[in-house]
Amino acid sequence: MSDPRRHPDWAQPADRHTQLIDPVITVQQLARFEVFRKLQTRIDHALVFATSKGGYVAFLPPQRPGSTRGYTAVYEVDTGVHHFRSEIELPSDNDAFQFVVVVEISWQVTDPARFVESRHRDVPRLLLGELEQAARPVARRYSIARSADAEGELLRALPAAGPLGRTCGLQTTWTVRLRRDQENIDHQLRMQAIHHGTDEQILTEQLGMRYDAQLDQRARQQDELTTERALAYGDRQHELVLRQQQWEHRQRLELSRQQAELQRVEAEKIAFYQWHLEQGGVHAWALHLAQHPEDSALVMRTMREDQLQMIRDQMSLVSQVLGDGGAERHELQGPKQLALRAMNDILNQRLPGVPHDPAPPYPDRLPAPPARPPVPTAPYGPAPTFAQWEPPPGYGTAPVQPPASPEPAPEPADEPADAPPAQPQPLDPAGDGRPQP
Repeated sequence: MSDPRRHPDWAQPADRHTQLIDPVITVQQLARFEVFRKLQTRIDHALVFATSKGGYVAFLPPQRPGSTRGYTAVYEVDTGVHHFRSEIELPSDNDAFQFVVVVEISWQVTDPARFVESRHRDVPRLLLGELEQAARPVARRYSIARSADAEGELLRALPAAGPLGRTCGLQTTWTVRLRRDQENIDHQLRMQAIHHGTDEQILTEQLGMRYDAQLDQRARQQDELTTERALAYGDRQHELVLRQQQWEHRQRLELSRQQAELQRVEAEKIAFYQWHLEQGGVHAWALHLAQHPEDSALVMRTMREDQLQMIRDQMSLVSQVLGDGGAERHELQGPKQLALRAMNDILNQRLPGVPHDPAPPYPDRLPAPPARPPVPTAPYGPAPTFAQWEPPPGYGTAPVQPPASPEPAPEPADEPADAPPAQPQPLDPAGDGRPQP
């Protein structure tokens, strides 16, 4: 309420959002013979006028009095809804422990005249006092540990005691939440932490046992897999070793067979060369020329020199035998026959010592070579060497057909002992073996 001519006796700086304790905003005294004036107040505030007889007349918004005659004072009262929150303590069945009650109250002045008449200036304290007075006997019946039961009983008992602030013209709504004191809460928190820790340890042990069982099962499976893998690897290794041994055995058998074959070939070569070398002379040179055709000139020259030397030796021998008078006639029959045969060969253009029908280089009457020695079947037995095999008697020595004997020449007449020996005709230098005329 605003009056430009006078200041109110009491006023509090409150607006719509101020937390109020006393809903009376201003109080102003009115003069008895004061000329009527229009009062300026807020539209949501009520005006309570005090009469000279001690009564109170309330004008709720938007009503206003037409005159202030007969009133001694005016109270401007806030009729809005206000809220506050507070905590109070209520005793339990044991004085050592108290419940802590959290109270939330909404209040509003519905009868301004009755509130002004009640002379209360602290609404929260008024309501909390009535609440404590009604709730204290209820909380006394419960222990500190039964806070939930005590809270439920309070919510049932307080409405039965009547609305709070009704005698003062107030309309209230409220709610309470009861809990233990802080020490008991801390104790319960510690106990809860202990229980939680114990439960965690028990659960950890249980899950640890399951985890260990799973690890053991996994380790067993890994051991089984490792064993199976090792067995499979061992089987493959054993199979590989067997294959390697079989391969080595085949290699040894093949090597033994090759060695036996080489020994057989060497034996055949030895027999072949032995036969040709035993024939001597032309056969030996023919063998050399077959293996080394580039030495044909050397072979021919050497053979020619050998033949010439042999003819000279034979002629010299014949001359000595026929010209020597120291031997008897019957002793000279054989040498004379040989000398005549050599002369016949020379005249027939054959080399002395060469048969008329020479044997073939590979005679059919050569004995068959011996059978190949059996190859040992043992995988590691030593292969037999050819030195252990002895050729049969007569192997490689084929009989050579002697040259056909010429017709026996008529025995010449006895020559005088002093007759000079026949001189051999010189050979043709051309090397064809024919005597020169």
